[in-house]
Amino acid sequence: MKSILIISPEEWNGHFVSKHHYAINLAKRGAKVYFLNPPNNILKDINVIATEYKNLFNIQAPQVAKGLQYMPRMIRNKLERKWLNNLEFKIGVKIDTVWLFENSRFYDMGFAQDRLKIYHQMDYNQNFHVKEASQSSDICFCISNAIKNNLLNYVSENKVNVLGHGLSINKTLQKLSEDEIRRFEKFDINAIYVGNMDSIYVYIEIFEEIAKSFKNVGFHFIGSYNEDKEFYKKLSKHSNVTFWGRVESKKIIPILSFIDINLFADKLTTKEDRLQNTNSHKMLEYLYSGKVTVSTYLADLVNISGLIQMTQEEFDVINFVKLFKYTIDNLESINSNILQERRRKYALDRTYENRLKQIFEILKSSNLIGGENVIKV
Repeated sequence: MKSILIISPEEWNGHFVSKHHYAINLAKRGAKVYFLNPPNNILKDINVIATEYKNLFNIQAPQVAKGLQYMPRMIRNKLERKWLNNLEFKIGVKIDTVWLFENSRFYDMGFAQDRLKIYHQMDYNQNFHVKEASQSSDICFCISNAIKNNLLNYVSENKVNVLGHGLSINKTLQKLSEDEIRRFEKFDINAIYVGNMDSIYVYIEIFEEIAKSFKNVGFHFIGSYNEDKEFYKKLSKHSNVTFWGRVESKKIIPILSFIDINLFADKLTTKEDRLQNTNSHKMLEYLYSGKVTVSTYLADLVNISGLIQMTQEEFDVINFVKLFKYTIDNLESINSNILQERRRKYALDRTYENRLKQIFEILKSSNLIGGENVIKV
């Protein structure tokens, strides 16, 4: 694994999620990494653009061919193989690994021939060509048991590995201004929610009820919101609520250091919603802060309920409010030094660096790579 093509459904645009973090950490360890954006049909050919990271290149290109998904498999594979050969010619490097993070294109990984073929599914509801992607890969990774159970409809259990989310720690931190610090000093206790306030899953009624019921708590909302949408209209009425808007990632850790309680509340009304939302990437950032999180039910985190305060699977707003009150009443013991260290350790064990080590051990034990083909991790 010295030259890796990562096929991503998200662009290389500064808003980094799992695919970007894996790419960065692979490049830091000496691999040549080529990160393929979604198709840009304005382009006529493949563009190779150096990123701010050594060994990491952003690949921009038009779609391989119009109507490719409707073509017979043999023709589709031939055209995608030709595209890959063209990329290799442009970069002057033979790709040895294709790492597929989506299943809407390049989903039949037969085009990669004898290269190592990794299929990595991050979202349950990404379900265009799951069968073809999983069956044509050498190995599958996913972030939840729900995704694994779906993949087991098509491949054997020894081919599927659940990794969970990874933690990225921004080591370049920015101090808060005096005005920003004063936002916390006004309250006895401070709680925070980090995310998109206009997400269809955000449980507005929960946030509204706890803001109304606990006036001695400052509620801080970090992330994008629209003043014309329901969340802002309802929560902005409360004097103990502060909307920060989007902030730079290097400010998140300093902000969390002033927080007593992290919040997570998703409203999942359908079976599909519940299968899609069994975990959350923000939970590792919360745990890294050391402070407790009060959360709605997340199936993949039930085994760490001692580190977070989580509702039962079936609950209502009143149950969440009671759990929040219990947390406040017992905050000193729940946020003890011992529990804070346990939370941080849990998060640090799951950094992207450690996820890569885990992946490489799985690849070695599956005899998919040998020592001579492995970059240093």
